[in-house]
Amino acid sequence: TSIIYDNAFFLKLYRKVDVAVNPDMEISHYLTEFAKFPNIPNYVGAIQWYQDKGDIVLGMMQQMVESNSDAWVYMLDRLDDYNEQILSAKEIHHPHELLGTIIEPVAYEELPEQIRLFLEGQLVERTTLLGQRTGEMHIALASGPDHPDFRPEPYSLHYQRSLYAGLQSLVRATFQNLMRKLNDLPSEVKNDAKEILEMKNDILSTLKNIYRKKIDVAKIRIHGDYHLGQVLFTGKDFILTDFEGEPARSHSERRLKRSALRDVAGMIRSFHYAAYGSLFLDNQIRKEDISRLMPFADQWYHYISGFFMKSYLKTVEGQSFLPANKEDLDILVTTFMLEKAIYE
Repeated sequence: TSIIYDNAFFLKLYRKVDVAVNPDMEISHYLTEFAKFPNIPNYVGAIQWYQDKGDIVLGMMQQMVESNSDAWVYMLDRLDDYNEQILSAKEIHHPHELLGTIIEPVAYEELPEQIRLFLEGQLVERTTLLGQRTGEMHIALASGPDHPDFRPEPYSLHYQRSLYAGLQSLVRATFQNLMRKLNDLPSEVKNDAKEILEMKNDILSTLKNIYRKKIDVAKIRIHGDYHLGQVLFTGKDFILTDFEGEPARSHSERRLKRSALRDVAGMIRSFHYAAYGSLFLDNQIRKEDISRLMPFADQWYHYISGFFMKSYLKTVEGQSFLPANKEDLDILVTTFMLEKAIYE
């Protein structure tokens, strides 16, 4: 629950509380006071209940940031224009074969003319800026070597094996749930569900890459629940908000150090949601146009994710939380994107 005072301060009251350090308050305070990261609402103070068994954070106040919308609304608006352009074009070619990969994305200037025509230059600039701000957030979160709760820690093979054990449990629970619900699904998606069930062994085989060899990379404090809805758009810049972490986890779990690429995977999945949300959540899109637009939604998602990733990788180049070689980067990005998809 939130209360705004004089368009100057924003008070957030927490419904779910715990006798533990609140990660939202902890990270907001750290980024404001110690890291001096400018792209969050500045921390002002908190309401805490002190008890013998520990403290409970009941609320937090931050400076109010004027914004046009969040990045989710901004992206859906841009997608509305994108879809409209495609539907109204007198002559349009089928989407080109997708160029580049998520870890080696192509630049805007390298795209075929038709794609550049439909992807607005301003959208590309702003997606690039979002990638930069995301990288700067992670650099700020990794900038506390003298602060034990924010000091980067190296991966180990033991940690990598424990990551796989958690992923294995997630796959098992998700696939058991899907199998139980299979007969309840509408006929038009039942075949898709069966196809996914057949992928189980391939998915587990891919996830095993996380512990095949030691990955030389650091884990840091991260946002933990990073997507377009957690980013305010001011009209010129992006402000990153809500450092509470994954709502289903306990406060202590949310405070664990993890790979920064988990946040990156969350944002890339959010671009995917936006691309498809523009087709299925928009009442103005006719059902008969969805199949025509679908390949172009894939194209938008692929290249927008690429612009974001290219900017992010450039921003964090040389940082301890980014693997130095492409193979390890590919393993981590693939693992966390797969984890995100299975979890959802």
